[in-house]
Amino acid sequence: MHESLGIIILLFIAASLLIGAALRQVLKGRRTPYAVALLILGLGIGLAQRFALVGQPDGAFSQTVATVAAIDPHLILFLFLPTLIFESAFAIETHLFRRTFSQIAMLAVPGLVISTVLTAALTRYALPWNWSWTVALMFGALISATDPVAVVALLRETSSRKRLETLIEGESLLNDGTAIVLFTLFYGMLSLQGGATVDAAAVAGDFLRVVSAGTLVGLLLGWVTLWWIGRVFNDPLIEISLSIAVAYLAFYIAEDALHVSGVMALVTLGILFASVGRTRISPEVAGFLHHFWGMMAHIANTLIFLLVGIIIARRVQLDSVQLWLALPVVYVGVMAIRAASVAMLSPLLRRLGIGFGRDKGIMLVWGGLRGAVALALALSVAQSPAIDPAIGNQILFLSAGIVVLTIVINGATFSRLLAWLGLDRLPPAKQATVDRAERVLRRDMETVREAIRARPLLEHADWQLVESIMQRARLPESPADAPPVQAEALSVAYQRRILEAERKFYWRQFDDGILCRQAAATLVAATEEALDGEPRIYPRKHLEALPWWPRLLHWLDHHPRLGRWFERLAEARLRLTYDIARGFLLAQEESRRHLARLAPAKPLREAIDADLERNVAEANARIAQIREQFPQAAVRIETQIAARQLMNQRRLLIEQLAASGMLDATQAERMRARVEREMAALEQGRA
Repeated sequence: MHESLGIIILLFIAASLLIGAALRQVLKGRRTPYAVALLILGLGIGLAQRFALVGQPDGAFSQTVATVAAIDPHLILFLFLPTLIFESAFAIETHLFRRTFSQIAMLAVPGLVISTVLTAALTRYALPWNWSWTVALMFGALISATDPVAVVALLRETSSRKRLETLIEGESLLNDGTAIVLFTLFYGMLSLQGGATVDAAAVAGDFLRVVSAGTLVGLLLGWVTLWWIGRVFNDPLIEISLSIAVAYLAFYIAEDALHVSGVMALVTLGILFASVGRTRISPEVAGFLHHFWGMMAHIANTLIFLLVGIIIARRVQLDSVQLWLALPVVYVGVMAIRAASVAMLSPLLRRLGIGFGRDKGIMLVWGGLRGAVALALALSVAQSPAIDPAIGNQILFLSAGIVVLTIVINGATFSRLLAWLGLDRLPPAKQATVDRAERVLRRDMETVREAIRARPLLEHADWQLVESIMQRARLPESPADAPPVQAEALSVAYQRRILEAERKFYWRQFDDGILCRQAAATLVAATEEALDGEPRIYPRKHLEALPWWPRLLHWLDHHPRLGRWFERLAEARLRLTYDIARGFLLAQEESRRHLARLAPAKPLREAIDADLERNVAEANARIAQIREQFPQAAVRIETQIAARQLMNQRRLLIEQLAASGMLDATQAERMRARVEREMAALEQGRA
């Protein structure tokens, strides 16, 4: 029975998701990465169909595998990259990305250029066929970039070091854009000029144009979309639909309409959503939006790794002894070249960003996986009528082989290398803060256990067995023979923990309607500034600048002719000043509560508590200054804040009544919509 193309694609998607679900369940608790297992399974499926080991030649299985193996390589890029790259950039820790950006850019641009040139030299002089420099550079560009699809999938499963994860993930995002740009330039030269001499100045100029224009596309589309989302209040259907549309439009407009870097447009767009968008996207929608894109990325990863395995098994030439002998040479050479490029840049990397050492360098080299992007580019070369078919087959075989070897060998051993280097564990000072939290948790659980034990209908429970189950659930603490942590390192680690908790508390205040958008963004930015380098609890620069606005308002009181518009503007700024001071005060009080429970040593607790007390005093002084100098404005501001919090609580109570069945869904929706209209009016200053 011959199925239509649409039915075949639907069968493949459904079967892939079933396979992925089963495989993920099987792999739970095992070290084998999901991506590696999917690729191997895809290879097995493709080889089984190629050699007619399963099913009939004209059966549904053979038809489906043959159809998906013949997919257009451009479709791989246009269908999967927008989802995977946008999600990765959207999920990245923007503060760490900014701190490591200089290192990421160094690896992604000069590092990739070095690897491209060295790989071109390797393939031109170490292999038996005589490629031109243009062909060699084109191959060097497509095979040198670490693929974000493969790298991100692996890091999400194995890494426990956020800084290392951000560095590797950020490099994979940016150097993928660099590689596609260089590949396109060399491919165009080869197609149009038959392998003309490479003009380095022209290539550099085109590269700068394509990258900068792609970045600009992402910025423009991102700002317009976030402005639109900012005008929406708590409508997940609109906000999520806009995020999907703009991700695909950005890639299409950049790549197809303007012929600039679609990857750079997506990276810029995703980071803009993760930073500026954090206060534009409705708080009620933000978590759901991240979960939605995470699910989209999981589906895309499942499909793409199976697809890559099937394509390689079905479409790559397998009967050339010369190619098989060349593959290990190229694999070893590519890994050695990546090590050489990282080593060459190490002196600069140590002076940039947030530090760089031997362990990070090793993980960068070994984490240089290649994936779907390299394969898609190689397929486009193999299918191009402007390129000699023999060269196209050679490039496809070597690219596919490097993809398989890096994912299977490097990917499967990545977690073991992390463990060998000790990077699967937290630094000692940070581990000490976790140990303290675990001890506090155990003490609290004793109280909870006794309360549960006293409940009726549980008197016959086997509490010894319950205790043994709880014992297994506890995190292991540092071993008794572990070297002591220096007081200075412990102080830095704990101050950093306090500041990170403070940053999260600001987002909680924003989500709960306690902070306005601009106040939340200002306080988070100030906290991240305090986290940079040596963390500092006191002083904070954002509070030092606050008295300027009250002085302006006081001056305007004596110049009424300036008009109502200036008064509204000044009061809006005063409201922001009050919001910042109040949010900061609440955060310091929350930090003091954490400090009393979790501080690892008394001298450290007292030192941090003194800094927090100074912050509290300054925040109280700012609020008192506003109330004293502008009492009427203070009343209006506090009235608005109280109304905002009460309406937020009313909405929460409506949701609880609906969840308990005390309100029908339709009634609850009407009540919630009415509250949200008032909240939107209050947010925009119309109430």
